[in-house]
Amino acid sequence: MRTFFLLCCLAPVLLCAQLIEEEGVYGEDWGGYFYGLRGGLGLGSQDWSNIETELNLGFHGDVFYETLSPNSSFSFWAQLGYHQRGSRISRRRVLTFQGNQIRLPADDFVFNNISLALGGKQVVSFLGLADLYYLLGVRAEYNVSTNLGEYDRLNSTQGGLAFRQDYPVDSYEFINRFVYGVSAGGGLNMPLTDRLGGYVELVVQPDLNFQYNQGAINNVLNPAGPGNRTIGERAIRNVTIELSVGLRLLRKWTYVD
Repeated sequence: MRTFFLLCCLAPVLLCAQLIEEEGVYGEDWGGYFYGLRGGLGLGSQDWSNIETELNLGFHGDVFYETLSPNSSFSFWAQLGYHQRGSRISRRRVLTFQGNQIRLPADDFVFNNISLALGGKQVVSFLGLADLYYLLGVRAEYNVSTNLGEYDRLNSTQGGLAFRQDYPVDSYEFINRFVYGVSAGGGLNMPLTDRLGGYVELVVQPDLNFQYNQGAINNVLNPAGPGNRTIGERAIRNVTIELSVGLRLLRKWTYVD
């Protein structure tokens, strides 16, 4: 991350010619770049084989870089940050010893990923107070941790709930460290001062490969009863909808005689 910030600071090259003040698409004729921070919330869903899951609330944060070209409403962008992927299962009911039915707390499945994304952005409308744009990009992510170990510990105790024995296993034999996908969405750029702007963005981020991929596991000790059992095949793919807000700082090219 330090390297990314250093590249953002060293990117401009100061050239010599007189600065000409004319209004362009962003009010800066000679171009430059934007850099800044963004973050927000995400609704994660996962396509599981044989089990229906629900949306799980997570969060994310990035540093980013965006080009600024003269007389053009198209730009390239790059961002690096932390993103949570996942899903949850709720509405599970069990019987107590007294025969009463109770609802268990939701079980959430969280994959903590470092994400690098690259893409393009096109402004499609100038609305006065804000510029409307859409974006498209590609992502590569590296998983640094999960919370699956919590369910492994619950399942290893005597009397573990039977349905939790079909949850994903906390093992990088099955968890894919690297995943990749696309990012598509849009947002609004809102200038605050000559050098500072804000924006709000809504993006959908489907993965193209599995975050978790496990075949059937035979002859597993059954803590809830006698004998062994088979853990079914499990393949999990992430899809996340993210709402972000951010601040953009402008660094412009300067031409001096």
